[in-house]
Amino acid sequence: MSIESLNVKDLRSFIFSIDNSSEPVYQVESKHWARGADRWAPEEIPSEIRAKVAELERNGKPGAFVRFPEEDDGVYVLCEKNIKMLPEAADADGVITSLPETNQGRHLSHYDIVIYCKAGTVQAEDGSTYNTEEGEYYVIRYNTWGRYVLRQDMRPKDVATTREVLNLLQRLHGKDFLSMTPDKPDERVPPDMVEPTDAIVACNCYVLNLARFKR
Repeated sequence: MSIESLNVKDLRSFIFSIDNSSEPVYQVESKHWARGADRWAPEEIPSEIRAKVAELERNGKPGAFVRFPEEDDGVYVLCEKNIKMLPEAADADGVITSLPETNQGRHLSHYDIVIYCKAGTVQAEDGSTYNTEEGEYYVIRYNTWGRYVLRQDMRPKDVATTREVLNLLQRLHGKDFLSMTPDKPDERVPPDMVEPTDAIVACNCYVLNLARFKR
């Protein structure tokens, strides 16, 4: 995985901070999480997480923190289609009662990110594409996080601003999860209006505040 990236024009990549800290900033590019190897069958996902996902689908919240048995650590569960331009707090915590090993010989670990994804296409490093279907589960393992652009002056300003907004809201409201994307939503405009020009820097990504991670 790349050590530094701008995540420019990578709509389904993730940029996030942890532990209520502004630095460092972590990233997972879409081509690194949407691979078939990272897709888990629903039966491999603990039932408590599947129940939490059903809650997220009903209430429209972007995600939740799910704790492991008798621990404060755990995983974040994201409902990808619910991540919106405006920041939102997480749903109430969930708790997993046990962490059995799956038939594939794998199990969730501290600081993994579980994505209940939407349908879409992701371009791989070799130019091929990955396709995800709505309702599939993907797991970003804790040891695959990268670092997001170490040089401050290289970061697109919309990402830096978004991150600071998340940190401010965290301090004001004490919520453990806030998320947003700096992408402009599709707008319906009158037919006689001039088409908007593209921004100089278009940073398409999800910006998250995974405050409960203490890595």
